[in-house]
Amino acid sequence: MLRCLTCHKKRGKHEVRNKENVIEEVLDVEVKENEKDSAETEKEKDKPCYEIKQSDVMGRYVVASRDIKPGEVIVEAPALAVGPCSGCGLICLGCYRELDENNIYKCTGCNWPLCSKSCPGVGYYTGHSSYECEALKDSSPSYANIEELKECYHALMPLRCLLLKTADLDKWEGVIAMEAHNELRKSRGDIWPANERNVVQRLKSWGFEFDDVEIHTVCGILEVNAFEVGGNGANARALYDGAFLLAHDCTPSTTHTDAERAPGRPLTVRASVAHRAGDLVSLCYAYTLQGTLKRREHIRLSKFFECHCRRCSDPSELGTFASAFRCPRCSGRILSTAPLEPRAPWRCLDSACTYTMTAGGVQAMLKRLTEELEQIDANDVEGFEKFLHKYRNVLHDNHYLCLSALHSLSQLYGKISGFMIHEMPESQLHRKIEICRDLMKVFDVIEPGYSRLRGITLYELHAPLMVLTTRDFERKAITKENLRTRLKEIVSYLTESALILDFEPKQSPEGLMATAARDALDKIKTWEQIIGKIS
Repeated sequence: MLRCLTCHKKRGKHEVRNKENVIEEVLDVEVKENEKDSAETEKEKDKPCYEIKQSDVMGRYVVASRDIKPGEVIVEAPALAVGPCSGCGLICLGCYRELDENNIYKCTGCNWPLCSKSCPGVGYYTGHSSYECEALKDSSPSYANIEELKECYHALMPLRCLLLKTADLDKWEGVIAMEAHNELRKSRGDIWPANERNVVQRLKSWGFEFDDVEIHTVCGILEVNAFEVGGNGANARALYDGAFLLAHDCTPSTTHTDAERAPGRPLTVRASVAHRAGDLVSLCYAYTLQGTLKRREHIRLSKFFECHCRRCSDPSELGTFASAFRCPRCSGRILSTAPLEPRAPWRCLDSACTYTMTAGGVQAMLKRLTEELEQIDANDVEGFEKFLHKYRNVLHDNHYLCLSALHSLSQLYGKISGFMIHEMPESQLHRKIEICRDLMKVFDVIEPGYSRLRGITLYELHAPLMVLTTRDFERKAITKENLRTRLKEIVSYLTESALILDFEPKQSPEGLMATAARDALDKIKTWEQIIGKIS
């Protein structure tokens, strides 16, 4: 069960206390006998800030048991199991870093791929454990066919879960308690046969004698409950005891991070918005910067249920128009007539316009435009700008494909060759400001509160504002009072950005951005010698 940060989980009677599976326990705070009031306060802090509910529609889910502040830790727990994503490339089994096919270090115990002899993940259950190495030593892979070797990765994470039955029974019991949706997955006709081929038969060929249904159940548990962990393009996934109880919502009330370098690779879930007692605690199982059709398709295919949240049920996606097209007749907004029905026609909102699009036409257009957007190089500023200009009369300004391009531009302007922040002309600086402000309006709806997207975009917004302010000051084009007003605005953005991104692991890109935000705040204090106190 995931617990509040201050809660302490007792070791189960079956827990194996070997050096790879032990997570350091937090020592209880000693309370002096004469500090009764303080002791009562500590008892309150130790109580979970959530409770588990159950319904016929949602199954088990979590609600706040008391008021929770934005940024407060709701749940935290070490991983039960960590392993490669299904269908990943050639990666290290210890740290999950991508490997050069021509320069692979092989584990001396089992001959499976590692990044190096000193890989930090070797010897730990969150990486390449000694019991996995022992289990695989008679199933050494062939390096003659790298593609076949990559196919073997499908079976590694299920194997790690199954090995817990003997390596750590407590963790195994946590895994097997999760939902697998076996009957739903059998009825699909694609997932079950793929797992039979890629996992069940492969494990048999390696000499393992696990029960077939048990293997399929573990595959289902992973498909339904696993979190992708690590940085962008993560090659690892993990299971967390209790995390499967958090309900899905396309406007989540929490944000979560995993501490890659910490023992047990713990997942921390924080409130991104204030919760009142009884409020649903939710996270998003899909990518929030996608439209309703794509989000619901992903959830239906990978999580085996239909999302009916407020955002999915609203044709305008809570007023963001993240799926809207431009009407070719009147330039109005074209939306689905029934967003929960994928085959429903799309129609212009203007009551005087009769323009409609078929669901098939919408899907075909989205497929074509998505493919075109994905062909743009990740660092191609002009390519993203051309895409936005080309389809300005086809896509609403807030369409999720436009948001994707704008999100890339918000981080490219000021950071790549030809567009470095101090070299950019005023027109480009104003463009970056415009992009960040437009994104913020949408993010405040689809990922409200202390979200990672907000923290990053606030940081990106401060930079062009600071450069423009400095330039105006140097050419004496700004009054002292206006200078103070601008700096107060910049300080507010940096302060909130640092607050949000401080929740991220310190060495992650977001954690380093938090440090940069604090450094920028320190530099701004030097302006107080000129204009007096800013805040």
